[in-house]
Amino acid sequence: MAKVKKVNKIKQIAVKLAALSISAAAFAVWHTGEAEAIRSAPEAYFASSRGELSELLTKSASGITAVEASGSYDERLGKTYTELKLFGFIPVKRVPAFIGERARVVPGGEAVGIGIYTEGVLIVGLGDAEEGQSSPAAQAGLKAGDVILEVNGTRTDTAAELTEALRSAGESARLTVVRGTKQRIVAVRLADNGESRLGAWVRDSTVGIGTLSFADTENYRVAALGHSVSDRDTGSNIRVKDGALRLAEIVGVVKGSEGAPGELRGTFGGDSPLIGSIEQNTELGIFGLLSETALAFFTSPVIPVAFPDEVKTGEAEIVCSCEGEPKSYKCRIIKAGRQSHPAQKGMVIEITDERLLALTGGIVQGMSGSPVIQNGMLVGAVTHVFVNDPTRGYGAYAYWIEKACGGSR
Repeated sequence: MAKVKKVNKIKQIAVKLAALSISAAAFAVWHTGEAEAIRSAPEAYFASSRGELSELLTKSASGITAVEASGSYDERLGKTYTELKLFGFIPVKRVPAFIGERARVVPGGEAVGIGIYTEGVLIVGLGDAEEGQSSPAAQAGLKAGDVILEVNGTRTDTAAELTEALRSAGESARLTVVRGTKQRIVAVRLADNGESRLGAWVRDSTVGIGTLSFADTENYRVAALGHSVSDRDTGSNIRVKDGALRLAEIVGVVKGSEGAPGELRGTFGGDSPLIGSIEQNTELGIFGLLSETALAFFTSPVIPVAFPDEVKTGEAEIVCSCEGEPKSYKCRIIKAGRQSHPAQKGMVIEITDERLLALTGGIVQGMSGSPVIQNGMLVGAVTHVFVNDPTRGYGAYAYWIEKACGGSR
C-alpha cells in the first residue's frame, strides 16, 4: 500500500511539473515577438469570401493557430467567429469575422435638405391646465420625448389628427405611447378647454440640412448625415413615418471657432430635385430609397467601400458642398480605431485644406455625412465636430454605414 501511495505521489508531481512546463512555455511564447499577434489581434476580421478569411487566418505568428469557430455563422450579417490558440489547443481570444462581397457606391458630398414626418406625434413640452395645476399629460406621467401613436385605438401621426381624436374622446382617453424602446398604454383625464385638452406641445415633422454620404446606384439605396436626426427640444431620436431627401442650395457659411461650431446655411423646398425617400433614422445616418430621376446627379465613378481594418492614419480627402457644389478638400485621418461593431466614432479626422479652413474653420454643422475617401476607397463619413477644435471631428466607417443602409448583403 505504501508503494502504491508513493507511485501516485510521483505521478502527481510529474503532472504538476508538466503543467508548469506548459505554463512556462506559454508564458515564454506570450512574451515573444511572434505572440504579439495575439495581444494586438484585430477587434474583428473582414473578408470578401471564406477563402480570403482563411488566408488571413493562416498568416498567424509562430506558435499561434487561428481557426474559424464552427456552428456560429450568421447568414444575414455575414458574421462568424475566429479563435486564436496557443500551440493549437490553448484558447486565447475569440474574435468576430465579417464575410461579404465588397460593396461599391458613388460617393456623395451634395448638400441635401432633410424633411421627415414622424411616426406618431412627439411631445416636446408640457403646459399647465390651470394656474397652479399640472397639465393632464403631466398628471398621467407623460414626459417630453414621449411619442403618442394612438388615441383610443385611432392612429395619430399628425398634430391635427391628435387634436381631432382628443376632441372626440370625451372626459378621458387611452393613449398608446412609446418612450425609448418601450410601448405602453397611458390613461389620461382630459381638460375641458378645446385644443389644449392634453396640456402638451407636440411636433409631427422636422427639417434640416445635411450632406449626402453615398448612393448605391445598383441597389437604389441612399445614405446621408452620418448620425441620427434628433429633436432639437428633447434630444430624442425622431421616429420616421416617411420623408424625403432633396438637393439643397447653400446660401451662406457661418465659420466655426473654438467653442462655437459653425454651420452651413441652406435652402430647399418641395420643388427642389428629389434624391430619394427617407425610411430609416439610425445612429449611423438616415437611409432610404434612391429616386430613379436622381441617377442623373451621380456622375462620379463608382468606388469600393473599405473594410474598417483597411483604413489607416494618414492623408485622405473629404467631399462637401461648402462652396455650392461638391468639391474635394484635403484632410488627415489621425486616428483609426479598431471596431467589432458599428459605432459613430470610428476615426478622427483633421481638416488640413487651407481653402476649406479659410471658409469654414474646419467641420461645421451641415457637413455631417460628408464622405471621406482614402486610397481610392470610401472609408467613412463625418459624424461630429470637436466643439473646442473645429478643425477636427469624428467619422463613422463607411463599411458599417453601407451595411446598415441595406445596400449589399
